[in-house]
Amino acid sequence: MTEQEVTYTTVRFHKSSVFQNEVRSEETQSAKEIGHRESSVPWKLIVIALGILCSVLLVTVAVLVTNIFQYSQEKHELQETLSNLHHNYSTMQNDINLKEEMLRDMSTEYSAVNHFLDFLNREQNRWYNKTKTLLDSLQHSGRGVETHWFCYGIKCYYFIMDRKTWSGCTQTCQNYSLPLLTIDDEDELMFLHLLVTPDSYWIGLSYDNTNGDWTWIDKNPSELALNTRKYNIKDGGCVFLSKTRLDNINCDNLFSCICGKRLDKFPD
Repeated sequence: MTEQEVTYTTVRFHKSSVFQNEVRSEETQSAKEIGHRESSVPWKLIVIALGILCSVLLVTVAVLVTNIFQYSQEKHELQETLSNLHHNYSTMQNDINLKEEMLRDMSTEYSAVNHFLDFLNREQNRWYNKTKTLLDSLQHSGRGVETHWFCYGIKCYYFIMDRKTWSGCTQTCQNYSLPLLTIDDEDELMFLHLLVTPDSYWIGLSYDNTNGDWTWIDKNPSELALNTRKYNIKDGGCVFLSKTRLDNINCDNLFSCICGKRLDKFPD
């Protein structure tokens, strides 16, 4: 073998070894890439699955939070509605209790008024019988004139339904040795308001020009608290009694008469 042949052979062999190494290296790299690609596929699937699961969880949490908020809001509104209903119920109950109390008071007052009226009727009958003897000596000079007596306590009232002027009533009472009615106090005034019929009556109160004041006809003092400021003398100088008030008017008006008589003591 020559020197040239040996060198050729050696070089050839060297190239063949390098080529084989490169082939092996490429095969190894290809195998790794194939293995890497095969191993990365399951991880991508896992990541996608986890992403989908997280999205579902987020949606679920959002729905739950929304439902909880709506529930809290509805619960608050329901509590406010119940509170308003309770307040309205309490108000209605208070109104009902107040009306029931008013009805009880009215019933009590009504019973008291009925009791008082029954008492008046009994007293009227009793005192009428006790004082009937006083009428025997009194004869009214008029004809067809309605008159009647009523007595309560130690005071008697003589009603003359013949309509006269104030001076005419004064004279008529004097014919029976009686004065026009003098009212002693507020209680008697209230009693007379209940007693008189829906008519107006002259009483013994008039304006005294000499004294410049309102004076009772018998000149005796009275405990009746008269509000004389409301009596304007321009409206008239004589006072009349109606079912609702005392008032002054011109003395020439025609009203019925009430004469009064005080007994010395209670009848036995």
